[in-house]
Amino acid sequence: MRVEFMVPFPPSVNRIWRHGGGRTYRSPKYMQWRDRAVGAASGLQVGEPYAGPVSVELRLYGPSRRSYDLDNRAKVLCDLLERLGVIENDDQVARLVMLKGEVVKPAGGCVVVVEALGEGGVCPIWPG
Repeated sequence: MRVEFMVPFPPSVNRIWRHGGGRTYRSPKYMQWRDRAVGAASGLQVGEPYAGPVSVELRLYGPSRRSYDLDNRAKVLCDLLERLGVIENDDQVARLVMLKGEVVKPAGGCVVVVEALGEGGVCPIWPG
């Protein structure tokens, strides 16, 4: 299984949740981005959500030269994979590669590549 698609530049995980009126809710800006991202991936043919371990590559192209933290974008994008039905749960991500690309004006973007890993999906990296 391999899926590749492009979505708008994602918001920071710091921008997802807002608090007010004694409750916690998803921010309107995050919800707008999520709707745009789902729309951008609307032609994606995935069938049933993949249930095994996956490798995810995220290539981010910022909208300006303003600095940003790569790791603050990963959660938003992995949650999107669930919403799109590419995977069942974002805990299936056994390998995550993130790359910063050049600036793409005016809005930036992100290329998402998801590939199935073999049985087990765990890399033998423990030095024991």
